[in-house]
Amino acid sequence: MSEVEPLSLDDQAVDHLLRLHSGTAGARERAEFQRWRRQSAAHEHAAREAEVLWQALGHTQAAARHRRTAQRSWRLPAMAAVLCLALLLGLLAAPRTLVGLYADHSTAVGERRLVQLDDGSRVWLNSGSALSVDFSTTRRDVRLYRGEALFEVAKDRQRPFVVSAGDGQVQALGTRFDVDLHGAQAQVTVSEGVVQVASGGAAPLRLGVGQRVSYRPGVAPGAVQALDPSSASAWQRGKLIFNQRPLGEVLAELERYLPERILLRDETLRRRKISGVF
Repeated sequence: MSEVEPLSLDDQAVDHLLRLHSGTAGARERAEFQRWRRQSAAHEHAAREAEVLWQALGHTQAAARHRRTAQRSWRLPAMAAVLCLALLLGLLAAPRTLVGLYADHSTAVGERRLVQLDDGSRVWLNSGSALSVDFSTTRRDVRLYRGEALFEVAKDRQRPFVVSAGDGQVQALGTRFDVDLHGAQAQVTVSEGVVQVASGGAAPLRLGVGQRVSYRPGVAPGAVQALDPSSASAWQRGKLIFNQRPLGEVLAELERYLPERILLRDETLRRRKISGVF
């Protein structure tokens, strides 16, 4: 008899959310979910990602149609719940193909796009990226779901411009900066002005021109690195510039522009540093 494969953290997080939204959950189920997500930073990240997707499903056109017709049949709320479950599981299994369900703007693999926001800000989306925009009278919020985006922010002192990516937030202080989300890790690079980066419950970190920092769920941002801002944003101009970077990192960057995967099994070759312009 074959051994049953254990559920991934993403699947476990979805399982908890389904119980909480079943209509029969009580204090016990909510406490269990809180205990589960506190087990590690990876558990917390999986819980937040599942919550983001669940909340986003409520704003899709399909969900809106179900809300408009729910009064005509008592069965429709249950049908809507089943639809949300199917959509959520699909999003977790194939985020690249279903990202359009919850993102306001997205790009396909190999595509780059300039997005003009209502406040005059501009966003360049890199290959395979997706984000949503939520502007109000007091805030300008952007959620980067995956990929990379270069932000050129219009000044508005009355409305902070905040980008949420992974487990952290990046607040612009009248600036131009890049946010790159690779799985659970996010990387922030500043080419003009100043930004404020917060993650892991640590005190916000200020970054200036030519500085970069990375962060992961549940921990404070790492050490600040210096770099050439023009090289960091070269992808916007259709170029990739590498200066003494390990070949493994170079291939990982090139892979985002290809529909296929690149496999490199030789660890010695993976560590070999190369330079070049592509």
